[in-house]
Amino acid sequence: MAHTDNKPIDGSLEKPVKEAKKMLKNSGYKITNSDVRAFVSLKDVNKIYPNGVQAVYDFNMDISENEFIVLVGPSGCGKSTTLRMIAGLEDITSGYLYIDNVLSNYTSSKDRDISMVFQNYALYPQMTVFDNIAFPLRARKYKRPMEATAIKAWKQAVEVVESRAEALTQALSGAKDKTLNYSTTAQYVATRLKISDGAAKILCKAKLSAPETIKNEAKANIEKEFAKIKASGYEMDEEYRLLKDGEIQYHYVKMSDEEIRTRVFEAAEILDLGPYLDRRPKELSGGQMQRVALGRAIVRNAKLFLMDEPLSNLDAKLRVQMRSEIVRIHEQIGATTIYVTHDQTEAMTMATKIVVMSKGWVQQIGTPKEIYCNPKNIFVATFIGSPAMNIFDAEYDNGKLIFKNGYQVALSQEYIQRHNSYYEAKIQELKRMLDTDDFRKMHALKVLDKQLFAIDAQAKEASLEKALDEIVKITAGMECGETICGLIKACKQENNGQVKADKKWLLKIREPLLSFEKIPSADIGMLHNAQVFSKEEVIIDDTLYYQKPKKSKKKVSTHVNLNSTDIQFVNNLYEVAVNLLGKCENALQDKHPIRVGIRPEDIVLNAEFEGNKTEKFAVNANIVELLGSELLVHSEFADTNMIAKISTNVLIKPHTEVELAMNKDAILIFDESCGDRI
Repeated sequence: MAHTDNKPIDGSLEKPVKEAKKMLKNSGYKITNSDVRAFVSLKDVNKIYPNGVQAVYDFNMDISENEFIVLVGPSGCGKSTTLRMIAGLEDITSGYLYIDNVLSNYTSSKDRDISMVFQNYALYPQMTVFDNIAFPLRARKYKRPMEATAIKAWKQAVEVVESRAEALTQALSGAKDKTLNYSTTAQYVATRLKISDGAAKILCKAKLSAPETIKNEAKANIEKEFAKIKASGYEMDEEYRLLKDGEIQYHYVKMSDEEIRTRVFEAAEILDLGPYLDRRPKELSGGQMQRVALGRAIVRNAKLFLMDEPLSNLDAKLRVQMRSEIVRIHEQIGATTIYVTHDQTEAMTMATKIVVMSKGWVQQIGTPKEIYCNPKNIFVATFIGSPAMNIFDAEYDNGKLIFKNGYQVALSQEYIQRHNSYYEAKIQELKRMLDTDDFRKMHALKVLDKQLFAIDAQAKEASLEKALDEIVKITAGMECGETICGLIKACKQENNGQVKADKKWLLKIREPLLSFEKIPSADIGMLHNAQVFSKEEVIIDDTLYYQKPKKSKKKVSTHVNLNSTDIQFVNNLYEVAVNLLGKCENALQDKHPIRVGIRPEDIVLNAEFEGNKTEKFAVNANIVELLGSELLVHSEFADTNMIAKISTNVLIKPHTEVELAMNKDAILIFDESCGDRI
């Protein structure tokens, strides 16, 4: 029976609900979006687990064909969760995933045309290497043109007898000596001669000394098969494909043995696994097992490769070797690859583009060079690079950086302007944010919650009237403001013109303040970083969750339920924004704390460096490490453990004084309050 693929429907179509449901079902729930240009596109993707923990926040990225994307970050940053959502192994809570222009949120993993390489290889111990690589090809059916396989086999057999008799003799002779466990004599002959298994079986059974007999048998069988095709209403083209009304007919069948062998041998050649195809995993080294896992991914010819820390189980030397191997394979087969690792060296050496993540948030996306030379914030700067960037606490005072030990660096007029422009833009951004309805509601919540969750009942009664007046002013002009005014009026009528600190009534006022609209992810991300990357010690939880008040001392966090009124903010974003605004305004008016970053290779010997450098300073070389052609000099400077990377042209001995300077052009300055690079 012939089958046809379900074609995706255009997502921009407007149809009645009943008709739309029918169209979706007929398309296999595949939807295209003409606005999506990238091969893989993630739009506002979030992952929230049933226990309320959010693992990924508003992930946005476009991936072009043939790119090698590396997701990198510390454990628990959400990189593997993101990969599993792309693979279909985790549901997407909200947002959209497009693969090859098709919406894939609800497409099953097996229908996404992806190949995944896992951290633990996931090889079948009872199978040979050949069978492990071939397994995904045998496990599913593929869309193939319907073929007259018998006619094809007989015609190939005749062609071999007529024009390649000597090659056939050599193939049959070689088959007698074969020791491989993964093929029969006919399969060996088919592989050698590049013919179908059916043709090879005919030749293996035939008496080659009588070629005319084979030709006569072929003629009779071809006529017989052709008559069957005609009787079934089909026609046949020159490539033995069956047609009906001029259209090629398709069906879903398991891949043929010869096609599986061809795919496996091609993968084995790429991975240099030919000598190991008849071995089992226990007979292989770690690197060989990893190559088998890669081979199993390659044979599927998938359009998207996903790799989840595939090298973490290997030793250091083998990891370097396999790193190069994976890059070579990527360049050879050209598949789009998304690779997850916590090793920033892997990310820097393998990626065409890097995604740096922290606590579920994307911190920066860029090429390795962009990420290294122009980090967006202090997390990216310190996470990428080995050894890590040196970070010093300092003070900015009218164009000068003053370190804790009194050392000063005068900045250019251009940088002073950049400093002022940064804080001016940040102030405008925060003022715009605080003026939105959602942040005004949070402000009102802060005022109300101080009353609602106050311990002292008398204090609550005394300040309630004033608090309600403030809430009315904050919410003036908003829809919820009218509702709140109505609730207050109704309460006064019930209580002889007075307001009463009754919890049930206060919760009614609180309810309209919890109906938030969509807060832009850029705003939430900025406030998240202001909590996580601030130099100040953050006492409250650094997540953006909310918390139900409990009688017990133990606090249990849950994600915000906007339909519930009995929740208390752990982090009120309004407070975070107000605090950040105050710091930014102060930074324009007075000297303020700052953080200074300089990479180890940009701390130079004063006598050797001729470029734009800072004033010299002397340090004591506590420890000196020899790394090939470079020395790592560990010392103390401005109350910080500092590392300088210096060429071995100059010998530096431990516990001696050395004069250093900083490459002024390479100094990076970060805002202390949110970690952003200025």
